[in-house]
Amino acid sequence: MKKRLWKYIVRKLSHTTVAVFFSIFLSLLTLIAIAFSGDWTLRNIFNIFYFTFLNFTIFSINAILFSKKRRYVPEMLRRPARISFILTYSVLYLVALASFIKTGQIFRIQTIIFLLGVGPIKTALFIIGGLILIGFLFVFFINKKSNVKDLRGRKRKKIKILFWLNFILFILAILVNILFLNLDAAIIDDEASLIAYDYQEVLLDDLSNVTDKFSGKNIIFVLLESVSAERIGHYGNERNVTPNIDKLAKKSIVFKNAYSTASHSEYAQPGLLSSRYMFTSDIRTDLGDLRSPRKFLWDSFSDNGYTTGYFSSQDDRWQEMNEYIDTQNLDVYSYGISDGDYDYGSSTGYEQKDYDHRTADKGIDWMNSVINDSEPFFLYFNFQSTHRPYARPKGYDEFRPDEYRIPRVRTKAIEKNKHDNSLKYVDEQIGKIVSFLEENGLKEDTVIAITSDHGHDLEDRHDFGAHGLTIYDEELLVPAIIYLPGVPHHNAISKVSHIDFAPTIVDLFGYEIPNEFQGDIMKFNRSIYFVTQSHKYKIGMIDRDIKVILNMNTDQVEVYNLREDPNELNNINSKEYNPYILKLLFWKFCQVDYYKKAKWSKETIDRCSKHNNFKI
Repeated sequence: MKKRLWKYIVRKLSHTTVAVFFSIFLSLLTLIAIAFSGDWTLRNIFNIFYFTFLNFTIFSINAILFSKKRRYVPEMLRRPARISFILTYSVLYLVALASFIKTGQIFRIQTIIFLLGVGPIKTALFIIGGLILIGFLFVFFINKKSNVKDLRGRKRKKIKILFWLNFILFILAILVNILFLNLDAAIIDDEASLIAYDYQEVLLDDLSNVTDKFSGKNIIFVLLESVSAERIGHYGNERNVTPNIDKLAKKSIVFKNAYSTASHSEYAQPGLLSSRYMFTSDIRTDLGDLRSPRKFLWDSFSDNGYTTGYFSSQDDRWQEMNEYIDTQNLDVYSYGISDGDYDYGSSTGYEQKDYDHRTADKGIDWMNSVINDSEPFFLYFNFQSTHRPYARPKGYDEFRPDEYRIPRVRTKAIEKNKHDNSLKYVDEQIGKIVSFLEENGLKEDTVIAITSDHGHDLEDRHDFGAHGLTIYDEELLVPAIIYLPGVPHHNAISKVSHIDFAPTIVDLFGYEIPNEFQGDIMKFNRSIYFVTQSHKYKIGMIDRDIKVILNMNTDQVEVYNLREDPNELNNINSKEYNPYILKLLFWKFCQVDYYKKAKWSKETIDRCSKHNNFKI
């Protein structure tokens, strides 16, 4: 039955019927894909009509071109060309729909890279392999079983009417979008205009007067995972989740508006530690440009006689993070799987992790072994329990329920409980570290810095409920607490960026800031830049109270006044904010241009060098 049906389709149906069938079929799949995503925005409703007209136009022009003997195409090429045309377009369309269903994002190169989880070279090989497979199917199956008939008279007139009708509707759809809907608001892309932006100097911030006041000798840097500032008690969480962090915060400088440079770990973590924006290309890269010069926070302390230790619950092979991190100046480098053992996670994607109490114990044991040496120490912790699946030992379940009754179906309340239970477990490890310092008389000699690589949306304000997909504040605003012995508690309300954390800490100790750092000491009214570059490709900037977000996939612009609209719910984009858009695009241009032309290896002095603080 199936064989006879296929034979009927490929041999008996006319060009017009094939055109109508494929057009309706793909358009119905588009409708199903949008229904499956549940994203009934004006853009997607418009796309149903837009792609329906496009499909009819494409398939009807195919019929016109290949339905008249020797008119447009040589006879020997007519059959293979017709089938190739239909097959290629249909396969690409189906791949794009599958991508949309999986990611909710339009089909682009970086979408393929994201879905495959590999780099550009492997992605190219995968695409080539797919094209070879399509060619095989064509040569040995479809082409041999298909037939091409001529269309004459009234039948040919019908297909021409079908083409012109849909072509006109397709053009009208484009015009309606441009004139009325403005779904694809073009952003400025003229490089000459971008470079014409006039960069301005800014002023020093709150930390400029504390350098000579604190008595710190050692430093402990604690990095949390996927913790938004609002989950910390000192920042407003009414639950008793972080008693130890809150206690330390009351004696520390607390940055109320600290922003990560990215909303996903593979950019946020190494970018924080090396004071570099990991945004190096228009196509998503795993970990920036490995050719570029880079130094890390621990390098500055090692160069000044410190003993250095690195202890992470994470498997640093994930996203090849260990390839980017330079560990030669670390006396001890320990991560989740480096000792051959781990507590949870899959080996498939290098997600093998240790429980955080094991990581804390390793770091404390290391401190115990070096505190009698004459050299001061630098110690880095990376705790991971607050990342899905929120793994922790039994007994940390104060907030209930924290289990899903239906597997893989998440609810906001349960997700929040799981996250807070894990955060309370991590907070206990920080309390244990502080207690060790107090018991050994080290607290008044030790600077303690605590922050998170990025936030995590637990409130669903923008219907994402995750991280790495947007650059709204719930994914970017992170806790940032620096305990400086001898310096009184202070809430710093100025907006600051992770890009400036490493240089600020180095400067506090009076050491020279490495030229490889792209950041600087924290400054007042300094523009803050950030990015997400998974299949969602967005860049953003905060300039005082104005936040601009550019969707580089769709050229959509969002503008928010954070003072009046802190939850970013009212997009106020208009032409009066074009200077902000221009400034953000110039930053983006300079970033990509620097890595594209390997400017660190050249004696290049231009306006980009100053704007993005490129010193090498």
